Amino acid sequence: MRKYFLTLLISLALLGQANAQTDIDHKLLQDIPNCENVAYNSGQIINDLYTKQGYDSISHVVNRWEEFCGESEPIFRIKVLSQIQLGIFSSQELDQEELMSHVFTYIDRQEFAKAKNYHQYYEYYKVALGFIPLKSDFDLLTTAWAENLLQNKEVTGDARAFCLLYANNTEGFWQHLQQKQEATTPLEQVYSAETAKIKNMIDGNFGVLSGIYLPTGDLASVIGPKALIGMQFGFKMKKIQYDLTIAIRPGKAKEMYEVIHDDQLKSTDHYLGGLVGLDLSYELHNNLKRELDLVGGIAFDGFDAIEGDVDNDIKGKSINALNLNIGLGYRFYSKSMNYLGVQAKYNIVNYKNTGGTNLAGNYFSVMVTYNLFGNIRKHRALNRMNLK
Repeated sequence: MRKYFLTLLISLALLGQANAQTDIDHKLLQDIPNCENVAYNSGQIINDLYTKQGYDSISHVVNRWEEFCGESEPIFRIKVLSQIQLGIFSSQELDQEELMSHVFTYIDRQEFAKAKNYHQYYEYYKVALGFIPLKSDFDLLTTAWAENLLQNKEVTGDARAFCLLYANNTEGFWQHLQQKQEATTPLEQVYSAETAKIKNMIDGNFGVLSGIYLPTGDLASVIGPKALIGMQFGFKMKKIQYDLTIAIRPGKAKEMYEVIHDDQLKSTDHYLGGLVGLDLSYELHNNLKRELDLVGGIAFDGFDAIEGDVDNDIKGKSINALNLNIGLGYRFYSKSMNYLGVQAKYNIVNYKNTGGTNLAGNYFSVMVTYNLFGNIRKHRALNRMNLK
C-alpha cells in the first residue's frame, strides 16, 4: 500500500512540474495585442461591416481602434467618411491643428503606393501610416466609399473636400480649397492661414543687371546716354524686397566739359559713373507667375571726371550726388526659383560742378535683371500646397 501511495505522490509531483512548464511556455509564446495587430484586425472588420452597411458598428470599431492606438491618418480618414455617411460630420469638431497633417500624410501615402518598391516605403514609414499597408483592401474601401459619397449632392463644403481627397482626386481637392476668395469653412481657413504663413517666409535674392542710363537737361547734352551693368543682393519679406544695388556706367562723355581740378579749370571727356544704394520693391500684384512692383530707393551716385594715377601721384576728380529714385518693376517668375525683371525709374540727382560746365539734370534708367530668388523650403511648401 505504501508503495502505491508513494508512486501516486511521485506521479502528481511530475504532473505538477509538467503543468508548470507548460504554463511557462504558454506565457512565453502568447500573443500580446499591439497597435499593428489591432490596426490590421480593425481594417478587416471594417471591410466586412461596410459590405453589410453596418455604419454604426464601423464607428464603434474606429473608436476602440483609436482608444488602443491613438489617432492616426487611417483612423481620421475612416472617422470622416463614416460621419459623412451618417450625416453627423462637422469639421468644426475636428482638431484644426492636425487637419493639414492628415491631408499631407494621405497624399504622401498615395505617392508611396505608386512606387515599385512601395513595400519598402511601408516598412520604413508604417508607424506614420498607421500600420495600414499600402494598396491594402482598407485603401480600396475608403476610395470606393468616398467616390460613392461624391454622388450625393448634399455632401458639400469640407465634407466634399475630404471626399475628393479620399477618392484620390487630389487636384480637385486643392481646387475646391482655392476656388473661394474668402475662406469660410474650418478646412478652408486652415488652408488659407497655412498658405499665408508660407508666402510670408523670407526669400533671398541675388541678381545681375544691365540697362541704359538716359540723362535729361544739360546732363544729356554733355554726358549723353550710357549703358549700365551691375548686381544686386538682398531679401524679400512679405510684400517688400530690400536690395543693395551696385551699378557702373562706363564710357566717355558725349562732349568735352570743364571741371575745377587742383584749383585749375580743366577740360575732359573722361567719364566712369556708378552708384551704390538701397532699393525697395513693394509688391502691388502677384499671381505667382507675374509680379508688378512699385520700386524706389536712395543711393550714393556719381562719376569720375578726371582719372587718377597713383603711380604718378595724380589725384582724380569725382562729381557726386544723392540719388532719390522711383518707378515701376515687372517680374516674370519661372518654376526653378529665378525670375527675369524689368525696372524703369526716374532718378533725381543734383551734380554740382562748381566753376565748371553746367551739369544740371536728372536721368531715367531702364534695367533688365536676372535674379536667383527664393527660399528652397518655401518653394517646396508652396508646391506641396499646390501653389505653383
